[in-house]
Amino acid sequence: MSLRASEIPDALDAPSNSAYVSQFTPGSPMPRKLLAKQHALLGAIPLLAGLDEQELAKVGALAEVRFYPARAVVVTQGEPALALFAIMRGRLKVVACGPDGRDTMLGIMGEGEIFGEVALIDGGARSATCTAVEPCELLVIERAHFLKLLADSPAISIKLLYVLAQRLRRLSQRSEDAAFLDVPSRLARSLLDLAARFGERDRTPASTVRIGLKLSQQELGDLVGATRESVNKHLGDWARQGILKVESGWMVISDIDRVRRLAHMADD
Repeated sequence: MSLRASEIPDALDAPSNSAYVSQFTPGSPMPRKLLAKQHALLGAIPLLAGLDEQELAKVGALAEVRFYPARAVVVTQGEPALALFAIMRGRLKVVACGPDGRDTMLGIMGEGEIFGEVALIDGGARSATCTAVEPCELLVIERAHFLKLLADSPAISIKLLYVLAQRLRRLSQRSEDAAFLDVPSRLARSLLDLAARFGERDRTPASTVRIGLKLSQQELGDLVGATRESVNKHLGDWARQGILKVESGWMVISDIDRVRRLAHMADD
């Protein structure tokens, strides 16, 4: 029997449990005094890692921390790029709409990642829509301030090049996977990527990984370029084989090595 769509619920439909929901208007800046509590997290953002206290203080003085509840659209494809965003807490999905009107999910972003930098630099429009999958706190730096930071801080400029290179490498890998791998292999690779980035291994046996992110089968399909029905079929087959299971809506990979073989990847 295949997994029902309801067994892997859409995280965007889950009620928000953030304490900030009742205190702030969605997307509005938090009070500046809360930024002091976030200051310690600035250095954990890869783009800002390695900066000294004086440089971090300069970034903090130019930035705002904004709250977005689950399902909120943070940036919309085609709109002007007015700010850079860094994820301090929460996760977002990135979706691009093609000329034919079909949506393609480009990925899931988590804490420490940045977005909006490409359009911010070249002055073009946003290339994709970013939507909060769960309540998020985002560090926001306006375009003029960010460009000045790049001019004043070579360290940030160099780290930005690294971020852009990593993003290009990831998109290149996705293109190769779409061209040369079948749906089961692409789905297995996506599950491995989600497990590596959002997995929780605080359980036995060691080969078991709980993916700490709820995605619907439609979203998984969008992520690998397949239909929801196809994703449902393969997940159902793997569940019957004991490769994975669903616990209270959370996907658990029971045998990570078998998923690696399905993805045509060598064991670590």
